[in-house]
Amino acid sequence: MDKKTLFPLTYEVCGQLISLDGFWHHRRCFASHVLIVVTEGTLYITSDGSPYTVSAGQYILLKAGTEHFGHRASTGRLSYMWVHFSSDGSFGTGSDGESAAYLFPEYGSVSVSGRVSLLFHQLLDLSLEEKPLADNMLHYALSLLIMELSREYRQSLKNGSHLFPAVVVSVMEWIKANYYQPFTVSELAGKFGYQADYLSSLFKKAAGVSIVRYTNGIRIKSAKTLLLNYELSIKETAYACGFSDEKYFMKVFRQSEGMTPTQYKKAFCKKYIN
Repeated sequence: MDKKTLFPLTYEVCGQLISLDGFWHHRRCFASHVLIVVTEGTLYITSDGSPYTVSAGQYILLKAGTEHFGHRASTGRLSYMWVHFSSDGSFGTGSDGESAAYLFPEYGSVSVSGRVSLLFHQLLDLSLEEKPLADNMLHYALSLLIMELSREYRQSLKNGSHLFPAVVVSVMEWIKANYYQPFTVSELAGKFGYQADYLSSLFKKAAGVSIVRYTNGIRIKSAKTLLLNYELSIKETAYACGFSDEKYFMKVFRQSEGMTPTQYKKAFCKKYIN
């Protein structure tokens, strides 16, 4: 679709559900699409005959005209944001990233960057504003939210992460956003509700490298930028990139780049070249 003919999606209604325990979704079928983003707990829902387990940090799109219902009660606290909307045809959920202006799978994970959550909360806030002033803003706020989901999906197609299990993608995104913090594999696994050994095995099978090696790769890439652009000591650089041990940082750097951080800086930093 030509970008010049892109129109905003049509907002209908939105809200936030909070259940302390035992939530069971009613059986329903709407003429509009329904987007649900879970922020806490787990939603068990069947859509168009397929059962889904939607955990915190994941979303599901219930397409217009498809029956959906809960197939199991949630345990403990559950919180999710939802919005009903309709489309003029520029919306799709296929795998051909160019055929629809708004496009993403019916089920997946949101980026840990927090943009989707931020845009959804903005939509919720706007829905409380006086009408008709907020009407047009709601259509565009909704469209921006869906476009962000589409952008994240296209980015995953670009780097191949759509081929990974949802939890592996979420772990990758979390590491990219938090690599500068020291953490253990056990601590990381706990954040996602997994045992360390199981998550490590799942990650390595999908990504081809261990969690530690993947994390170190991101940290070394950041360290190279810091070494070439800032007057930081090796120790300061190590700590800034999430390494809690200077000697370990130097060992990993040498394994990755074939030289020490000091040698790298002297070889590539303009200050030393000039």
